[in-house]
Amino acid sequence: MASTKTTYRTIHPGTNKEVTFTKGGRPIRWITWGDFDNGEGFVHFGYSSQETYAKAVKAPRSTNPYAKRYEATPATVVEDETPTAAPTDEPVAAEEPQERPMRAGLTVTPDSPRPGEMKLIVELDGDMIGVIFDESPAKLSRDGFAAWSSKCRNRGGIVGFYPTKEDAAEAIADLYAEAGPGGTKAPGFTKRRARFLALPTVRRDAVARKAAHLYDGTRTMTACWTAALEWDEEEHPGADPETGEPVYVRTHSATTRHLPNPDKRGRRTLCGQEWQLASWYRHNGKIQRPDGWMIRELPDCGGCGKSHAARQARAA
Repeated sequence: MASTKTTYRTIHPGTNKEVTFTKGGRPIRWITWGDFDNGEGFVHFGYSSQETYAKAVKAPRSTNPYAKRYEATPATVVEDETPTAAPTDEPVAAEEPQERPMRAGLTVTPDSPRPGEMKLIVELDGDMIGVIFDESPAKLSRDGFAAWSSKCRNRGGIVGFYPTKEDAAEAIADLYAEAGPGGTKAPGFTKRRARFLALPTVRRDAVARKAAHLYDGTRTMTACWTAALEWDEEEHPGADPETGEPVYVRTHSATTRHLPNPDKRGRRTLCGQEWQLASWYRHNGKIQRPDGWMIRELPDCGGCGKSHAARQARAA
């Protein structure tokens, strides 16, 4: 059986020209370079499958003690040399590209209202975190959306080149996100990832820290992310999964019932207090509900009601 080989392209950090490499084995994300300070410029050192630039430049071959400078440039797949199956008479349906969900609070807007504007501003929770240059009309050999951020330690602040503006925005946002187990920034599975990215920024960071804390060598990264997401659900219960009714919580004084704040880290109500008990929760995988008099029969908190109405008005 022939081995599968893939051809990658990247931009040489010294000549700024496109170069290609063909190799088998695991997929790679970066080409690593080093400079021996002998007048010849950057020399190809090896490959890296790490997700972040900082880890890519720490690859074994890129830490040659005789090289003065290290560099890593994004590796983009050119073609897959795997033998294709024999053609058939039946038409093959084209695969629909899967859209990558963007995290909550992440927005991409044109820098100018003028049509055809190339520069896109990336904001996270209203703060500018980077810029995307839409070079797709030029039909370059590389991906058409160039991501830039001042937080990127790569040469010139270039994060990389991506096929869509959503992918480029996510790559910039990853620079500002808390690292989870093994340095990962989000769960690997599609459903868990979408659920994680839908959380507010403060809760995503708390989940990542929790997952990293659980990663002690006895659990897999997937198990740590799953446990951290379950912990977040206990801290921020949503609507009742069986009745669809909104969740109510009570504080230690238990004189009124409150609405939890979904955008805060920890157990906080919309009026700013810390809550102790929710109208539903999971125990040993089963849904539990306290007696009615403990929460459901209490009068509503006026402060939570006003805050909830104001939030709905802002959303509208």
